[in-house]
Amino acid sequence: MAMATENTAENGRRTFQVVRGGRAEIPPRLMNLLRDTSAPVIVYLAERHGLRRVPGLSREDLIERILRRLPEDGLRRLEDDLIAARYGGQPIEELLGLIMASDARRLGRSTPRLDAMPPEHATLIERTPGRWVYTMHGYDVTIDLRQRRLACGCAFFRFSAGRQALCKHLARALTLIPEVYAREVLIDLLVSREYGGPDAPNWEYDSPKVA
Repeated sequence: MAMATENTAENGRRTFQVVRGGRAEIPPRLMNLLRDTSAPVIVYLAERHGLRRVPGLSREDLIERILRRLPEDGLRRLEDDLIAARYGGQPIEELLGLIMASDARRLGRSTPRLDAMPPEHATLIERTPGRWVYTMHGYDVTIDLRQRRLACGCAFFRFSAGRQALCKHLARALTLIPEVYAREVLIDLLVSREYGGPDAPNWEYDSPKVA
């Protein structure tokens, strides 16, 4: 059985380490999401997935029971439900605010203000399924869902890309693409940052080299 131990990093944020036991391949992201979800929500989701309520179980017992009883496809659906419960009701502005706050921690400094990049300064120059390219202040800005790629040629992004943080141009672009896709990008970024394990797929932060 896989279990998770909770640690506190120097910056005060919680981190989780997965310890695998009898059942192999429990995704670290799922374990971390379970450990960061309140017991009442876990009980509710367990019932939704066909596990009847058992009064008096501790959080650890609840998690162990879910991992023991649910099949692999059930665990995948549970992970989706946990993500939806955490982020599904938040508007784009709040999701983007969480990303920018995370970026500030990564950079150890404040991030550029979004109001410094008005939407009317952005021009869409290319749009294909799952991919958008804008030009803003002379820089090409790309969001590519299929390749999981974020790119901008500005000087700030050449610094922040190595720390996987956004610039104001990419932040603005995420408010301009269709909301359903923006939510997909932002939630995926947040889940990867907060709950993904070392083997979780990451986004590519691409800053074109200046000749």
